[in-house]
Amino acid sequence: MPRSPLRLLDGTLDPESGEGGESAAHRFVLGGPFGAEPAETSAERLARFADAGGLLVETSHSYAAGQAEAAVGQWLRKNPGTLGVVTKVGHDTTGADIPLGAATVHAHVRAARENLGVETIDVLLYHCDDPARPVAELADTLVSLVESGLARRVGASNWQAHRLSALAVELAARGHTPVASYQFGLAEPDPALLGGSLHADTGILDVVRAHRLPLLAWSSQARGYFARTGPRETHGGPDPYDTEDNRARRHRCRELAAQLGTRPETVALAWTLRHPRVWPSIGPRTTVQIDRSLEARRLPLTEAQVRWLRHGR
Repeated sequence: MPRSPLRLLDGTLDPESGEGGESAAHRFVLGGPFGAEPAETSAERLARFADAGGLLVETSHSYAAGQAEAAVGQWLRKNPGTLGVVTKVGHDTTGADIPLGAATVHAHVRAARENLGVETIDVLLYHCDDPARPVAELADTLVSLVESGLARRVGASNWQAHRLSALAVELAARGHTPVASYQFGLAEPDPALLGGSLHADTGILDVVRAHRLPLLAWSSQARGYFARTGPRETHGGPDPYDTEDNRARRHRCRELAAQLGTRPETVALAWTLRHPRVWPSIGPRTTVQIDRSLEARRLPLTEAQVRWLRHGR
């Protein structure tokens, strides 16, 4: 039967239940260095993820200097209907924000569709905000993408909480619920070191819960932080996740992993899965790392364990 990632986003398909023919479907979203690695490496991971019940692959019009979508599209053309796709527009190929005028957005989305080899993009997100434009205008552009058949679901990444709330209101008035995309996981980064991207802090989560938004949680594994034992540089600078609080959380993950016979990064992902309507995005480099991530589905953490992992009490 056709795979239904958007039914899962809407909460009308129960992961793991097999309802609707989606046997072993799960909430993980696959990211990775598509376009910056050999095509065979990408293909191996995409196939393993799909075979294991994956529904969505995530990329961006700007990743890998603009080559990522085409790399994902190369596999999707050979495996049509196997995975849905999330992509983002609003950055140029250097990663810089661009103005989100309707004509520019439509042009980039049409190019993304051609790159990916799909008629309609499953989830299309603004990669950034354009604070100079009214939220209503940006909402109108998103709705026009759906009405023109370029996208099925729309939303935003890295918007301030008050702008995200306004977007949810504007889209609701037009019959749509936006998908939100922010960094979220057990490790909370130092915002000064996150390079302008936003963590789903209390303000963002309040908006997500109030409007019942699906949340795509990128860097849910904190860029491998829970698998390491010490700090490492990120893009030539300090690791934004290497804080005193996160070192304590990593220690607790190691302690609980030893009790459960698993790995600390798997425990951290299980913590994220305990949050409803959150889709953790994983960035494995190997199929083994995919399998380790999927083990998180089989760790039934208790409420006390979820609280202890985060707060230590």
